[in-house]
Amino acid sequence: ATVPFVAKSEIVRDTTAAGLGDISLGARWEPFPLKQGRLPLVLFGNLSTKTGDSPYEIGLDELSTGKGYYSVGVGASTRKYIDPVVLFASASANYGFKETGLNQARGSRTLTSFDPGISGGFSFGFAYSFNYDVSLTMSYQQSFNMDAEFQFKDGESYQSPDQSSAMLSFALGVRVSPETIVNGTVGIGLTEDAPDVSLGLSFPLDFIGFGKKTK
Repeated sequence: ATVPFVAKSEIVRDTTAAGLGDISLGARWEPFPLKQGRLPLVLFGNLSTKTGDSPYEIGLDELSTGKGYYSVGVGASTRKYIDPVVLFASASANYGFKETGLNQARGSRTLTSFDPGISGGFSFGFAYSFNYDVSLTMSYQQSFNMDAEFQFKDGESYQSPDQSSAMLSFALGVRVSPETIVNGTVGIGLTEDAPDVSLGLSFPLDFIGFGKKTK
């Protein structure tokens, strides 16, 4: 499960936003046992909610903290260990559910529904372990979004052009306890549709009663 807190700032319009993002639930499954000489295969799936502020339910001069619709996704990944480096790669596809009942003013027209279409992407990179406590990860991610369509109150529709977004990310993982690693991430946008810079901080949370420790 992922519960993101999102903070955004747009310098041109001097606008900021902060709040809960879109909570997502996911699962991973490795269908085949590890075998020497064969790359492992991990299948994964996820469900993303719309708990963040929707860009289709706020003013056009405001910033959203979510995407505004539910989506489901599937994908696969693999990895290869070349001590002390781990190479990895993954590919995924997502389907966004149509959002209806909107009432957002866009100029002289009113947006009533939005169909996000199909999106997908791939990523690859490596992780390097400096020692037991510190590791560095570098990755390239590219995503695609196709067939998004806007429906307006007057019956008109608009299909947005396909978009592609690419980012180069660096993450530093630091072990702060025997069981906890904190990751700080810096992302640099490589295309016009990507953010110029993104910052992230992630760490696991343990809930009493849900974990099982082994001796």
